[in-house]
Amino acid sequence: MKWVQGLVAAGAMMVALGAPLAQAECVKKGAVATAGSEEWAKWYALETTVQAVSWGLWPGFLQNGKVEGYNVSDKYSCKPDGSQVTCRAAVTFCKK
Repeated sequence: MKWVQGLVAAGAMMVALGAPLAQAECVKKGAVATAGSEEWAKWYALETTVQAVSWGLWPGFLQNGKVEGYNVSDKYSCKPDGSQVTCRAAVTFCKK
């Protein structure tokens, strides 16, 4: 009977410890975009990652530049590409 109590206690700890991990559900996406300026290349790369997470988020992103329900962490690597600029984006979306 004691092993059952220990098993129940261990299960409860796993649920308690697992709860914060479930709340921090994150997904990473990457994209490459080329545009006439670095600002626009970054925007197009971010737009592409938003679409990859969910097309349902895209209309809101177009309206206000925000991804509702997510914290967004984005990093870019940009280089001149002829008369254009090409940016590689690495973006992490974490549900709030």
